[in-house]
Amino acid sequence: MTAVESELRSIGELARASGLTVSALRFYDRSGVLAPARVDPVTGYRWYTEEQVDPARLVAGLRRVGMPLAGIAEALRHRHRPAEVHRLLDAHLRRLEDGLADARRELSRIRSLIDPEETIVTTRLVLSRTDLAAAVDAVRFAVGADPDLPVLSGVLVEVEPDGVRLVATDRHRLAVARVAGTVDGPPVSALLPVAPVDELRALLDAESAGTAEVVVAADRVTVTVAGRPVTAEPLPYDFPDYRRLLRTQLGDLPAYRIPFDGAALRAALTADGVPVCHRAHEGVEHEVVALGLDGRGELRLVDPNAVVDAGGAGGADGAAGAGGAGGPDALRVAVNREYLLDALGSGDGQLVLELDGPIAPLAVRRADDADAFSVLMPVRL
Repeated sequence: MTAVESELRSIGELARASGLTVSALRFYDRSGVLAPARVDPVTGYRWYTEEQVDPARLVAGLRRVGMPLAGIAEALRHRHRPAEVHRLLDAHLRRLEDGLADARRELSRIRSLIDPEETIVTTRLVLSRTDLAAAVDAVRFAVGADPDLPVLSGVLVEVEPDGVRLVATDRHRLAVARVAGTVDGPPVSALLPVAPVDELRALLDAESAGTAEVVVAADRVTVTVAGRPVTAEPLPYDFPDYRRLLRTQLGDLPAYRIPFDGAALRAALTADGVPVCHRAHEGVEHEVVALGLDGRGELRLVDPNAVVDAGGAGGADGAAGAGGAGGPDALRVAVNREYLLDALGSGDGQLVLELDGPIAPLAVRRADDADAFSVLMPVRL
């Protein structure tokens, strides 16, 4: 052992101190997540510093809770920025909770297939009338209208242990909202046709009752407000796995996370003379706007025609690297103007735009509600 190695920990010692196996430490070295401080050039033996014990323990903990390799790497890179690591942990916990709720729903469906004569179980919810109305408004615009895709022609209702999640998509945008409430019964999901959803929305405005009572059974969903019911028969389709889209297309730490004033952006989008270009999709022409950053790193509208002319750096394919560095011309992303206005909703309050570049999906989130957001597909200029 050399003098230098005497001050280091062997791979076996780090394994014992961290809770990782020797093979796991070798794997994280090969993956570039936790490289040793020194590798013997002759034997290939790995040596680590005392300062690497805590990072190794962090890796071990994240590994135990099933954090993906990319997430572990992100957590290590940002371990001196607790807020970023907490965001990663919260996102992973939501994935675990969603997975458990999905498993419960699927097991319930499997049980009904095994024993069709089993007593039908219903799930009952009590929700805030105003919160349910806001959630319907947050997703209704994204319901699909393509007769060739009936699976997208409704609103997915996912009952969770402490509330309900609403989801809608037309392939070009996806909207998600959540309502907390009191739940009695197992997690269950139903795809509701848009007509009774619209009927329910009108009822939520017409009545002044404080709550809405929901009963979800295998063959129907009934929502009652002030004694007036709306009943829907679920659509017989399997809604797309939207969570997989969110996992693959939206990272836990996007390259850009830009707070902005929703009312100000809505006003800019609806003002006279707003710079637009036109693009046709499936025979229909749409107005397209472009978003960029000003000199202070704040969101602004830019001329999409100038983006096209710019071509290279600063143009439609000229995104800056992770972290949003690169000055006011580092980011340009184009999006359907109508879709963006829909995603802004009423336009009130502080919102957050998240994206990884000009050709990746972008998310519009409420700053005060991690469960309410819209995902839009960008337009390539």
